[in-house]
Amino acid sequence: MCKKNFSFSMWIKYLEKLEKKNQINLIDIKNIAKKLNLLNLKSFFFTIGGTNGKGTTCAMLERFLLDSGYTVGLYTSPHLLNFKERIKINGLYLNEMQYIEAFYTIHSAKFNYSLSYFEFITLTALFLFKQYSLDVVILEVGLGGRLDATNIIDSNISIITNIGIDHTSVLGINRFSIAREKAGIFRKNKIAVIGEKNLPNSLYQEAQKNQTILKIIHQDWHWKEWNNSWSFTHPNIKLYNLPIPKIPLPNVAIALSALFYSNLKVNKAILSNSISEVQLQGRFQIISYSPIVILDVAHNSHASSYLAQKINQMDIQGKIYAIFGVFKDKDILSIISPLKDKVYYWYVSILPTDRSATINQLKKNLPNQNAFFFSSVYHAWNDLKKTLTKKDIVLVFGSFMTVAEFISIKNKEIK
Repeated sequence: MCKKNFSFSMWIKYLEKLEKKNQINLIDIKNIAKKLNLLNLKSFFFTIGGTNGKGTTCAMLERFLLDSGYTVGLYTSPHLLNFKERIKINGLYLNEMQYIEAFYTIHSAKFNYSLSYFEFITLTALFLFKQYSLDVVILEVGLGGRLDATNIIDSNISIITNIGIDHTSVLGINRFSIAREKAGIFRKNKIAVIGEKNLPNSLYQEAQKNQTILKIIHQDWHWKEWNNSWSFTHPNIKLYNLPIPKIPLPNVAIALSALFYSNLKVNKAILSNSISEVQLQGRFQIISYSPIVILDVAHNSHASSYLAQKINQMDIQGKIYAIFGVFKDKDILSIISPLKDKVYYWYVSILPTDRSATINQLKKNLPNQNAFFFSSVYHAWNDLKKTLTKKDIVLVFGSFMTVAEFISIKNKEIK
């Protein structure tokens, strides 16, 4: 069938089957982008990389800019429930016909070039942004930085939220090599805002090589949390009595820092309200209180450590149970370690993808005396429900797919 007649769902199935045929590089995607004139958009670009917190930093930056009157495009990944979550224009999702037109245009320009799923979608996002002549575009790095599809754009400001151990088969086995890959988004004479002070030397080396201007937390900009508020200091501004956000505070602070380093005009009167508004699905999201059910897409040790800190701040009256599912390429032991002593029983599931960790892999890393293993999140939840009391806590985490599966189950229960 001619792809010109493809429906939205047919296009998504087509994209999911795309595989890179040659060695990973940005040559093919750059050639297509040039052909479609996508490399010289007039927008101000932010590119956001890091191990964790990219999505919440993007969301916070988007909110600040929209509330200050800018037109804004946002490209993030992965999606939780719906593919359309990946691209937003002025805070809104696009309709299927807009996607179909973009997909067909990219496919027609592709010819014999080889594109991966993520590369195709990145071109789609840029094509859609071009139609709107936006003031600002925010790009979330998918993986690493140097060879990520978003790196075809020369951003005005680059951001690295933090550097942890993840995707070691692609990025390297230590923070030195991972930092070097993430620093691939640095640009000559442009600012890179860094949200971590404990930086590997490789990041400084890349910055020096690229003549990038680093702006590092606790050196060039600062934030401090108090009991019920926090403060932010920056060469251009000092802010006090800011509200505690619903998302991780470090991500709000780095978004704020990047915003002021951009020199875009900001309505300072709206900042506190903007900070209070932002919340993302699956980021320490409490969806019920009796028992408490918490959803979190923590899928590496850095994220699960933060999750453990958040749980430590809670008034826990019952037991903590975990519904856990994870991909096979993850360091499972490092993910569960921060929570091992907090969780009373683990309800462990394989996920509906060939990327899922197997039962045998999961059993090797979880203590059998307090872990049960299931063929699906649905079966894990159904079994757990039999023992829950109103004072207990259920923690659903391990990957985006684990959380997405659970949300789908809960939505069906409500219906």
